[in-house]
Amino acid sequence: MSTDYKELVLTCLARYGKGDLDAVAPLLRDDYTDHGLPFRTTTKADWIAAARKLPLTDIRIDIRRLVAEGDYVTMFSRRWLPGGGLDIAVADVFRLQDGLIAERWEIVEPITADAPDPVATL
Repeated sequence: MSTDYKELVLTCLARYGKGDLDAVAPLLRDDYTDHGLPFRTTTKADWIAAARKLPLTDIRIDIRRLVAEGDYVTMFSRRWLPGGGLDIAVADVFRLQDGLIAERWEIVEPITADAPDPVATL
């Protein structure tokens, strides 16, 4: 199951990165809860409405590690916007239920221009 859950999260992120939220929707539970910024939503519909306001196709995500255990998938990544408007290290935890993504938490650490890459060795 863990391998399937990793693939589900990767599929979701690929669709998200293309800005194809209609293709993301079937991967989320109706009561999907997102605890991360800028979302803080408690339904799939609210999350999709919030995500539609973001420059999804401009955000670059470099996944450094993806770990699955039971109903949880943890991802460490670096994300940035071209032009330097955003450069962050992120740890996401996804909880899955009944074959769908049910919940997500994240920890974000800004990366300054002179800082070493905090996820370089993951």
